[in-house]
Amino acid sequence: MDASVNNQLDDMLWQIQQWLRTDPDYIKRLKPRFKLLEETATNTSRVLKLQQAWGEVPQHVIRELNSKQSVPFVTLMLGLAKRRYRVHQMSTVLWWRRMIATGQENVITYFSWERFEATFTGDVVHATDIMRVCVDNEQLLNNITAALADDKCVDFKIRELLGGISMQSDVRQAWKKWAMANHPDKGGDPELFLKVKLVYDEWCEIQNKLTQTKE
Repeated sequence: MDASVNNQLDDMLWQIQQWLRTDPDYIKRLKPRFKLLEETATNTSRVLKLQQAWGEVPQHVIRELNSKQSVPFVTLMLGLAKRRYRVHQMSTVLWWRRMIATGQENVITYFSWERFEATFTGDVVHATDIMRVCVDNEQLLNNITAALADDKCVDFKIRELLGGISMQSDVRQAWKKWAMANHPDKGGDPELFLKVKLVYDEWCEIQNKLTQTKE
């Protein structure tokens, strides 16, 4: 490092020292921001490690997982990678999306490594394998399954049907693009088109009800 850079660093450190002496309480007010930055950096580091373990991962998935809410899921996936378990990435990511959509992401806190390693016998870990370990009560499992079929999950259903678009994507724009490419008049599958159209119509009805409620 050359002398000019060293001099600049010395000047910056001196200015920071003077600033802290004149207003020592200011650093206390900055602590929550520092903590948030530290947590964000830690989350990003975990996601980058998971990306290395999984190989090619769509960027929208990386953005979704890089949140405080997804820390338990990313930590679990890193644990599986560290123990050299193969994971079905698509099923686990979609499962985690559904858990968040239905407000049941805390179910992952019941995951037990001891129970998982004692009961898992497959070659690839799927979302159902994780769910079985997390849920030790059949009634709770039934409640979660019912919630996944509720209106709350329609948003995720349509996003999956439209190609697995991210939570930040505009559903209406994605539908227009998908419909133009998959319309039966253009050679698309009529049954698939009708299936997606019905879910999209249901999604629109829910959005309209939400808008009317807010008004």
